[in-house]
Amino acid sequence: MNKEIKQALSILYNSGKEIKTRKWQAVESPDIILEVSNLFFTSPIPLSIPKLSKETGADLPWSEDHFRERIGGSPLNPGDQYKNWPYYRASLDDKRFKSHQGDKFSHTYMERYWPPKEKKGIRYKNGDLRDIIQRLEEDLYTRQAYLSIWHPEDQSNNEVRLPCTLGYWFNYRKSVLNCTYHIRSCDAIRHFRNDIYMTCRLVQHIAEKLGVYPGKLSMWIGSFHVFKTEKWKIKEKD
Repeated sequence: MNKEIKQALSILYNSGKEIKTRKWQAVESPDIILEVSNLFFTSPIPLSIPKLSKETGADLPWSEDHFRERIGGSPLNPGDQYKNWPYYRASLDDKRFKSHQGDKFSHTYMERYWPPKEKKGIRYKNGDLRDIIQRLEEDLYTRQAYLSIWHPEDQSNNEVRLPCTLGYWFNYRKSVLNCTYHIRSCDAIRHFRNDIYMTCRLVQHIAEKLGVYPGKLSMWIGSFHVFKTEKWKIKEKD
């Protein structure tokens, strides 16, 4: 997995194209970004947490602590672990990213993993991570085990920060649980390795519930990017 991560970073470093966007994370973009579109890679998922930690180079213990917060079963907003994110700047980030309706963010992954059951879509009640696991328990070979993080409300233009992750498709084939991870936008410095770590931990978590082994991670990134002034950090991470 470390090899595939380094290869993706190398592609961005050598082939990233300059893009000037008006907004980044729903605020004024501070710099030109270098971007690779439609990046795809696949890699076996390490079976153990220590091996996964070593292979991904994620920001620990934060990534593990936040993963556990995500799967905790409660739609927390704002939660606790955002304050421990290595790149968190309280005076600036709270002002930029918390909504004007109280002390909350426009969304959290805990809310998207555990949407309120009393709310319905067009016809049916909301589903959550527990429903995805139950669907796999009832039919291990189902093609419908998709945990959606991007919700219909994200399609309306509210000028707020939106989830980078679109969702996770879990599929059990050849005696292992695989995951295809769809993410529309990914910052190579702040999020890439952490996103991979937490996605693999999610697969490990579900696989353990099902009594099977993790298999392969396939990841599609719509916009894989880095700020132009931070390009040098890619080599530092490498």
